[in-house]
Amino acid sequence: MSEDTHNDPNAFGKAVRDGVGRGCLDKLYKNALLIIILLVVGVVVFSLARSAVYKIRPYERGLHLRGGAFVGIDQPGWHVQIPFVDTVIGVIVIERSGMIEQLAAMTADDVTMDVSLLYTYRVADPVRYQLEVLDPEAIVAGFVQGTLRDVVNTHTMDEVMHSRAQINQEVTAILQNKEQQYGVEFVLIQIQSASPPGEVVNAIKDRMVAVQLQEQADAEAAQQRTLADSQFYAAQKKAEGDAYQITSLADAQANALRIILQELEGKGPLAEQYIQVLIAQELRQNSKWIISTGDTMPVIDFRGIATEDQQTGSAP
Repeated sequence: MSEDTHNDPNAFGKAVRDGVGRGCLDKLYKNALLIIILLVVGVVVFSLARSAVYKIRPYERGLHLRGGAFVGIDQPGWHVQIPFVDTVIGVIVIERSGMIEQLAAMTADDVTMDVSLLYTYRVADPVRYQLEVLDPEAIVAGFVQGTLRDVVNTHTMDEVMHSRAQINQEVTAILQNKEQQYGVEFVLIQIQSASPPGEVVNAIKDRMVAVQLQEQADAEAAQQRTLADSQFYAAQKKAEGDAYQITSLADAQANALRIILQELEGKGPLAEQYIQVLIAQELRQNSKWIISTGDTMPVIDFRGIATEDQQTGSAP
């Protein structure tokens, strides 16, 4: 049988391959522990290297802590830390925004208004912002809300609705006094809307309508007074004109009679009779004449006499 094996080349090659395979397996078995150890060490080294190197982005600042104690601020770039000993807290320092929607605030004239405000700020001191303030975003939002309410309380409703720029400046000035305490820097403070609630709006509309009606009534009353004054003035002027005409006519008649009497005086019996006729006519035309002897002042009304004479003269 050995001759067959010796003489068969295929059988010889197979025997050689089997021998080489067994040798490799024996080597692998012998070095398996070493290979496993190398793989574990490589994984550990890679993990340690990866955890030891970190990157700070341009919009961040890194707070480097070692054993819980603050070491320093890491600027943007690559840095190295001691794994399992150091801790790095990334703080975003670029500008961020906040919004206060429908804040109910009482004005100086006791009107409740719904005010909304937009504000933006950036982190100026990341150490104070992150390590000395618990939940800094909520605290900043609450402080802005309280400041807005306090400022609105010092202004009337009309000022809140029409003087927003002034209120923005006042709120900004108060917030800037607290920037160092919270480690922030406020960039923009802007009131978005300011309006009273629906029931207050309806009350204001009713008041405006009442004021307009009152103004209309006052205007109509003033117009009526002006018309009455003008009518009274016209009647007064007319009466004064009529009185002036009557007085002027009476004066003219008196002057004419006086001249006639002066001309007829001392002209003889015929002139005296004519004077008596003129006196009688004058007595008939006047309503009342006063004839006094000095003791009494009787009043004689000649209008009735003149009327009786006229009726007698006109009777057949």
